[in-house]
Amino acid sequence: MNRLTAQSLQNENSGMPLKQDKSVLFGKDIVIHDQPDRNQRNIAICSAFNGWLYAVYSYPDGPLQNISVLKSTDNGINWVLLAEGGIMGAELTTRVDIIACGDSTNNIKLFVGYVYFDTSINVGGAYVEKYNPEPFIPEDELLGDDGGDIRDLVISNDEMYPSNNSNPFSLGVLYSKRGYIGAKDTIIFRSSSNGGISLNNRQVVATTSKFFHKVALSFGRSPSFSGGRYFAAWEEQANRNSTLGHIYTSHSEPNFNSTFTSPKCLDSLDLTAINRVRNPVIACQYNNTDNDSSNISEIVMFEKYLPPYDAFDLKGFYNLQATTSDHFSELSISTSTNNKIEPDICFNPYNSQFMVTYFDSTQKKLPYLTNDVNLTNPNSWNIISQGYNDNDNLISPYPKIKINTGQQDGMNVWNSEGTNGKGIAMFDAVLSNYTGISENNQTEGIKLYGSYPNPCSAFLNIGFELQKAEKITIDLYNIIGNPEKTITNHWYNGGNNIVTTDVSNLSSGTYIYTLEGGDFFISGKFTVLR
Repeated sequence: MNRLTAQSLQNENSGMPLKQDKSVLFGKDIVIHDQPDRNQRNIAICSAFNGWLYAVYSYPDGPLQNISVLKSTDNGINWVLLAEGGIMGAELTTRVDIIACGDSTNNIKLFVGYVYFDTSINVGGAYVEKYNPEPFIPEDELLGDDGGDIRDLVISNDEMYPSNNSNPFSLGVLYSKRGYIGAKDTIIFRSSSNGGISLNNRQVVATTSKFFHKVALSFGRSPSFSGGRYFAAWEEQANRNSTLGHIYTSHSEPNFNSTFTSPKCLDSLDLTAINRVRNPVIACQYNNTDNDSSNISEIVMFEKYLPPYDAFDLKGFYNLQATTSDHFSELSISTSTNNKIEPDICFNPYNSQFMVTYFDSTQKKLPYLTNDVNLTNPNSWNIISQGYNDNDNLISPYPKIKINTGQQDGMNVWNSEGTNGKGIAMFDAVLSNYTGISENNQTEGIKLYGSYPNPCSAFLNIGFELQKAEKITIDLYNIIGNPEKTITNHWYNGGNNIVTTDVSNLSSGTYIYTLEGGDFFISGKFTVLR
């Protein structure tokens, strides 16, 4: 591996969208790195404790593969290049992942993982490397191939809720390793209890005489299970050329670095899905609230093949007692017959909701859905957007959904298609402020102090500071983008201003307000509790 080389912090241009009539919940599609000569693929994203965003993607350069790492300090509106580097001997990159760990500038670390494939010898390898993000400096190589043929790898961590017996945080790495002739395939979990100084724990999660490929990993935690656990999911196929197989799940018990429970085959719970599934993703509850079962909620989703239609649907199973039971129930995402593939799922600890995205390849859309931590209506998901992508030039977007800690809501990345079959790494978010109006001046002239009290029940105060007198419009929307009312549409003097509005007639839930004036357009979020 050639180490990623730090670059000077120069702004990269954001791309302009094709569609002009976006909901208040999403801005215009943003090109993360405007390099049209590159075939950008395998995009991944994460958020640091302070709301800064980091993204990584891979691209070929001649016979080798390269990795680029970028940063945004304004919720994804503008991106700067941090580093680029080549992967020696890699002819194909099949996965990249990125995680920011730490709760202060003193302990923040950035971890970049990737899986590559050498077609000349038909063998895959993987790396996990640690960086100091500010300034961007390579620090250590935590995992280097691990002496085998690695097929897939993912990274997770304990976010803002550190596991017991970890200092200052834990890190988990899950990967599938192909056995050589006569040897079994294995699923291996490596963890760090020392803030990523080393992967000082190793667990064999599962073995098979068949073949393992794609893996998924999530951290789970609640007050009743504050020790934290890592939850894994993976696919098993009958032979090397199979595209369908079984989906299994397991978790470390009783702690984050403990041995894993006996694997549970999820597709066996649906007779029509047995050996017809692929591409698992997983998300678990992690915050300071137990679910209604005084436990942790887990969801595993995957693609299910439908032979009569020669198409795929999304299949899901959930467990509301994920730490103490292997009882899973079915859930559905959508009743449409469209071909639905490439799912991703994430948990929002701020409002205790699961967030889902996927590729509707029939409509060329990337939907965005949510459901509560208790899965009260497991077959009825809130449709936040039927397609947040402006550009429908999609072939294999592999959308990702992650939490933005700065906005306390979801954000998305995916691959659009450019000219000559070259991919473009894209970004958008539920609370994106980028609307195509002078993106370089989005907050010039105004400073939004936010809303209080939050949560509220009767009245809400919205504070902001203007550089000069402006006519300000503040509109209120519910979480799915329907307008509730206009809070104000008046002139305000330069300096500090507070607008108070009555919310006593609003139902419990999350709401969004937008503040527009001059050349700026910004938004915020608050919660009403009854």
